[in-house]
Amino acid sequence: MRVCRLLTTFACALLLAGSAGAAEWRVPGQFPTIQEAIDSASVNAGDTIVVAAGSYAGATVTKPVTIRASGVVNIVDGPVVSAFGKAGFFFPGGGQGSGASITGFSFTGIPLPVFSRGADDVTVNRNSMAFFLQGVTNWGYGSWGNRWEISDNVLRNLMTRCGGGIGVLVGDFLGGTLAGNFVTRNSVRGRLRVADDDCGGYNAPGIVLYADYRSGGTGAVLQGNVVTKNSVGLTSAAPILGGDPWLVTVSGIELSDTRDDGTILPPAISGNAVTYNDLRLMEVPLSFTPGELSAANTIANNYTGMPVWLPDRQHARAARRPAAAGPAPIR
Repeated sequence: MRVCRLLTTFACALLLAGSAGAAEWRVPGQFPTIQEAIDSASVNAGDTIVVAAGSYAGATVTKPVTIRASGVVNIVDGPVVSAFGKAGFFFPGGGQGSGASITGFSFTGIPLPVFSRGADDVTVNRNSMAFFLQGVTNWGYGSWGNRWEISDNVLRNLMTRCGGGIGVLVGDFLGGTLAGNFVTRNSVRGRLRVADDDCGGYNAPGIVLYADYRSGGTGAVLQGNVVTKNSVGLTSAAPILGGDPWLVTVSGIELSDTRDDGTILPPAISGNAVTYNDLRLMEVPLSFTPGELSAANTIANNYTGMPVWLPDRQHARAARRPAAAGPAPIR
């Protein structure tokens, strides 16, 4: 090539490498399902899977690929994760799917829209989620859970089932260190649906950083994570067919160490930034378990204030809510 003769050998190599860049694949044009596209030997790390408008099952993500919706794409099914139900996109652990991105999808009635058991460098942005138990779940599983970007998602109408009721979770129960995660510009709104027979006695936060020592777990260290410019406005209300809205306390943003002991040093959750979040519609805008976590992290310039539109009778009922020991997320 004449262009290459005018360049150094190194620069020419870069030019040729760039011309053979990542491929773009179409669903359903080239693959009938998202899962078949991911599993194909032809689809390589760094490739993009573009999903045309319509309704589809989600997939188990095992490669660092970009999965992007083109038009209105509804995820209506997906892999079974646990007794709590199915995920839309599932990261099965061991770092599989690290570097992937999930962009532009709509999830309605999927219990766990994006659920990870151990991946790094995942991007989840510009998705819409409604009527779910946990919207975006980033469990570290001991060695992973770092540098996620969870941004510009719209999450509506959370639900509980003796657990869950969480918009975005970053945490671990296997002793991992989670750092460099950004949770930014997400909108978490609507009503929390709590069933009559729910166990109750826990919190349902819009966003939570979580060190989980429940049931023999070894918790986590969360440092250097950023939660900023999110908007959370949740209320707890009975669903149409009944339910007790006072069993579970909704909250805006939580930092929670389930040991709930301020004498444990150093704190498991420290050096994180929670800034510039709009929590003005929340009765409980910020929650810390234990309370000492508020001083161990940068909590600044968040917009808070008791909702002026809340009727006095609801304030009276809220005072009778059970004392919550933090969230009860789904593993």
